[in-house]
Amino acid sequence: MESNWKVVKTKSDAEPWWFFENWERDIVEEWTFDNDVEAIEKYKEQIHHHRSLYPNMKAKHIHSIAFWNPEEIEFCEACDDDLQLFIGLILFKDGKPAEHLPSNELTEDLRDYITNQ
Repeated sequence: MESNWKVVKTKSDAEPWWFFENWERDIVEEWTFDNDVEAIEKYKEQIHHHRSLYPNMKAKHIHSIAFWNPEEIEFCEACDDDLQLFIGLILFKDGKPAEHLPSNELTEDLRDYITNQ
């Protein structure tokens, strides 16, 4: 059985790992792949690209990363406050966050890549 891999980019006032109700509305771009190698390369490419644009980055596990600029905020009328905007990257496997990659070597390689960016 082939796996379906996806890299999703979001823009929201919530970090990408929260998956609040209707979080899919925050998707601004997505890429689909038939294999892990292509998906992970795209994920790395997007990490590198967004790291060069945003001064702040935080990863949750290896599948979700948030980027932000402290000056990029949006006023929330419902809560009467300014909210931080985040660009999120999420790596999915078969419709779920890719918590486990096909090999420990891939997992360690990606973890090292995220840490060293």
